Amino acid sequence: MVKQGKDFIKVHHVKPLSTIGEEVAIDPKEDLLHACSNCHRIIHIRKDEVLTVEQLKLLIRT
Repeated sequence: MVKQGKDFIKVHHVKPLSTIGEEVAIDPKEDLLHACSNCHRIIHIRKDEVLTVEQLKLLIRT
């Protein structure tokens, strides 16, 4: 990562930890995504409905 990008990339859990309810093993390749701070915030804009990456892409394209 370049120096200018430090602290701007967030790690997003594909399945929110708050919905799991128990301790589980996380597979970084399957369960985690990188997102910029803005996109990560948009994914979590509603507490009751976390957007998928596909839904986020549709929002960005419109």
